[in-house]
Amino acid sequence: MSRSLLLGLLLTLVAVPGGVAWAEPAAGVWVTAEGMAPFVSEMSLEEVRGKARDEARRNAIEQAVGLFVRGTTVLHNSMITDELVSSVARGVIEEEQWLEEHIEEVSNKRPGPKLAVWHSKVKARVRPVRVERRAGFSLRASLNKTVFQEGEEALIKVQSSQPAYLHVFSVTQDGSVTLLLPNRFRADNLFQADQDYIVPDERLRALGIKLRVLLPKNAKKAMEYIKVIATRKAINLVSDKTPDGVFHTFEGADVGMIRDVVKRLAELEDEDWTETTLPYEVRQ
Repeated sequence: MSRSLLLGLLLTLVAVPGGVAWAEPAAGVWVTAEGMAPFVSEMSLEEVRGKARDEARRNAIEQAVGLFVRGTTVLHNSMITDELVSSVARGVIEEEQWLEEHIEEVSNKRPGPKLAVWHSKVKARVRPVRVERRAGFSLRASLNKTVFQEGEEALIKVQSSQPAYLHVFSVTQDGSVTLLLPNRFRADNLFQADQDYIVPDERLRALGIKLRVLLPKNAKKAMEYIKVIATRKAINLVSDKTPDGVFHTFEGADVGMIRDVVKRLAELEDEDWTETTLPYEVRQ
């Protein structure tokens, strides 16, 4: 993402090309996963084996969810950011084959003899299941304008119907994704219910950190958008690595960040998160 000093630190928000639908493997995908469960007193062999199989199934679904968003059609973050939430999926195992099952000994983390565990290995066909949005947890967001002249300041107003942890993203034309909130100066992203919050807040703006829209080189206008995600539980949707600057930017060819976001959202219950998208236009 290009940066320049224009009345302080400027964040360049450039156009996002037309959204590309996420290619969903309708028939599901085949994955291989393993699970283990220790033998515990008063647990039968069938109970221990059942726990090992359940862990193998959970690991299979987790692998499949990652594959659902790593399809060969996904080349840049920008191609899937527009469909970020609709691409979040959970999986349902439709067919399974147990490849290996046996008792083995594994090293104990504490001093002492090895532990006896039941080991299960499964080959499973997992079909994606779309997340269904539920009422009761909603998010409202808006920009100070829907049409900007190049160089004007963009302000994002956000309000959640419940106390929530907010993540605010910007996407550039080349697919780079910038995490606007949380950031180096605002790590605490917990916001109270039914209150309007402005991003960036007054403290950041007083430091000269403002968002100003700039057109791509040689462009006369551009369509852009902001993605806001709210969760009821404290969860880091992206890497914990501290950014070098104010905001954390992920290059367009690096789809790892988007995969992390999708995977972590998929681990939440449907009613524990919500989202909204803010499109706008920039003119010369």
